Amino acid sequence: MSYVRGEPLRIGNVVQLLADEYVVEDRWMLTRKVGTTYKWMKGPVLVQDKPWEDKIGAYPCVLFDEKMGKYRMWYQCFDLTNYFARQGPSYYVGYAESDDAFNWTKPALEGFPFGGHAKTNIVSTGRGGRRASGMQVLLNPDQSNPARRFMMVYIGNFGIDLAYSPDGLHWTDVEKPMFEYHSDFPNHLVWVPEQRLWYLYLRAPVRAAGTSAIPEGLRHVGRRLGVSTSSDLVQWSLPRMILYPDERGEPDYDNVVVFRRHGLFLALYSEMHQEKGGSENEMYVATSRDGIHWDRTWDRKPLVSRGPEGSYDHGQVEPGTSPPLEMREDLLIYYYASPVGQGHWGAETGVGVARLRRDRFIGQWAGDQTGYLVTRQFVLEGSRLRISCSSVPAPYYKETDGIWVEILEAPDFKKRETRWETKVPGFTMDDCDRIVTDNLAHTVTWKGKADLSALKGRSVYLRFKMKRAGLFGFQVAP
Repeated sequence: MSYVRGEPLRIGNVVQLLADEYVVEDRWMLTRKVGTTYKWMKGPVLVQDKPWEDKIGAYPCVLFDEKMGKYRMWYQCFDLTNYFARQGPSYYVGYAESDDAFNWTKPALEGFPFGGHAKTNIVSTGRGGRRASGMQVLLNPDQSNPARRFMMVYIGNFGIDLAYSPDGLHWTDVEKPMFEYHSDFPNHLVWVPEQRLWYLYLRAPVRAAGTSAIPEGLRHVGRRLGVSTSSDLVQWSLPRMILYPDERGEPDYDNVVVFRRHGLFLALYSEMHQEKGGSENEMYVATSRDGIHWDRTWDRKPLVSRGPEGSYDHGQVEPGTSPPLEMREDLLIYYYASPVGQGHWGAETGVGVARLRRDRFIGQWAGDQTGYLVTRQFVLEGSRLRISCSSVPAPYYKETDGIWVEILEAPDFKKRETRWETKVPGFTMDDCDRIVTDNLAHTVTWKGKADLSALKGRSVYLRFKMKRAGLFGFQVAP
């Protein structure tokens, strides 16, 4: 609201992603498109190869542990016999380690023997040893208590549970579940420091169709995303529905995981395609500025698609419960991979990984016609402008292809003769050196000069001119 009242944005030196319209004043002849991902060519990075793994890979949660110097993964295991016999744990948490995030080993650990095997890689069977599924493991933002270095949220036999661990291997449940109702979902936490609140994303209990019968030919229609908030992880607000299928979406969101990048909330969610009685899933992306109100691209294309028929992920591609893992210039997105749709038993499942160029979830693209984008007015508080962009590579580009940037100041709209914006001398399109590159942080120059120090403290706009190029974000660097 402050912007509408006439105040410029204060963006500081934070990267501004152009996945949504928050920092966009206007645009012309541009299309928002979902980024391109590349699956690891060797196939799944984790497969079921232990006697206690009837079905594995759901809800993979991966993080890099700086203390260990290793990548660590927690994933859901499933025992078909226990599931149908209603005895013993049907879901439990498996554990793996890696030095490179692609090749994983399952250590033999004590504590959870299985079927005559004294040592397994199982690290939790949940409260009372009954169930631990849909888990999220995260580093506790409060590192003051070594015994609570790690947190785990999971679906227990009694509701949504919370446990702590000093090492990610030995877990202690809190006194009672956070919620004592069943939320068949990867329930997960996001710490929102500017509000001093935890957001717990879960299934909301109130739905449009209530508990009405599922229409013939469909497997699920009622799974959506809700949120509850708490300052202490004990007292929680009534869950509210915040993301549900619209006119362009499938009727059911099987899995959703929310995380943050540069202040932006992003959700990776899987839609279940149920035409002709199917139950296949693909992964999509949505964005939000507050974690409550969400936006999606018009074309609604998957971020990670199912593989071809006969492949390890032809049936299901569902997001894990951890944020994408940053590795140099890429983000690694781990996902549950299955060759068949949901509800088909006996198929070998595992964990796949897809690579996305860093923060290129959604971009603003110009085609064969020249497009323009003007940012909202903001206070310039840096000395360099860097952009994440992609254009037609040499030698295929033409003289008219590329990206140009100019800096504008607001008009005095109360006077007829000055009702249009003013170009800052020395920083116009004519001064800008053409940008024809694929770069995550290209420094913009005007006649060879990049220094913006003379403009510090001034309220400005950026205007981008583009042809056969894409723009993903910008940063006014210190």
